Amino acid sequence: MRVVISGASSGIGEALARQYASPDTVLGLISRRRSDGLNLPGQSVSYPLDVTDAGALAAAARDFLDRFCAPDLVIANAGISIGTVAFFNISIPT
Repeated sequence: MRVVISGASSGIGEALARQYASPDTVLGLISRRRSDGLNLPGQSVSYPLDVTDAGALAAAARDFLDRFCAPDLVIANAGISIGTVAFFNISIPT
């Protein structure tokens, strides 16, 4: 099985990588930090990139396809933040 996971260096992404890792699995691990230190069974390749960088993401996809063929499963786990508002200052007319 070939699995590509984004957001793979920590949290849910790391847990998913550990869940899918096996001697018969190839993992493509996409994250802003390298995922080489996870010490997973089977074969894995780390793609340290930000998923908002379309060029880097396309290059990683091409590399994975060239090396291993199409993935059986892609898990788009990386979060993208455009900012959040912690509070609202709303004036209500009286």
